Amino acid sequence: MIEQAIEEGPSEVQGPDTLVISVDVPGHGSIRRKVICPLSMPGSGRGLVGQTVGVRHVTDDPDHVDDVLVVRWPSEVTRALQPFRPEGPGAGHARAWRFLTQCAAVVTVGGILLTVAMLIGVVFTAGELFADLPAWFRPWEVLAASAGAAALGPLAFAFCGARVTTALSRSRRVNPTPTPTTRTGQSSG
Repeated sequence: MIEQAIEEGPSEVQGPDTLVISVDVPGHGSIRRKVICPLSMPGSGRGLVGQTVGVRHVTDDPDHVDDVLVVRWPSEVTRALQPFRPEGPGAGHARAWRFLTQCAAVVTVGGILLTVAMLIGVVFTAGELFADLPAWFRPWEVLAASAGAAALGPLAFAFCGARVTTALSRSRRVNPTPTPTTRTGQSSG
């Protein structure tokens, strides 16, 4: 059972939580093991406290806190770790729009960074930063293009994200574990 979720302190770079797992070992009582939470968002381990997991370990020594392999996570962790694999009539469209959504995110971030660099070069150094560049390089045009990318990138991201949702509504997600099917219309003899 997941007994505790330990978050990194605010002075350090926050990463995934550390989970303390209590393992009942016949003849040895309860031992504790530590494992990194597979959900990368800080604080996500708190929602897993009190849930059971399947683990393997080699030794019953209580001092070996890292001797653990989680073989079965709770269902919400399993769902969160599933890859994006839609299927059905809208699956191809969903994958294409998702790719375009990721491209829009890259354009947005690149536009913001280039706009900052160009503003420093054009406004604060009065263009002297670009004096050694070829004559075809036009700092004001690059500044306008990067500002346009920074402004239009989030709109493209939102539009493509909405199209992913629309395409997914016409498809269904692949479940990596098959569900048992029942046969009807047959009599057992």
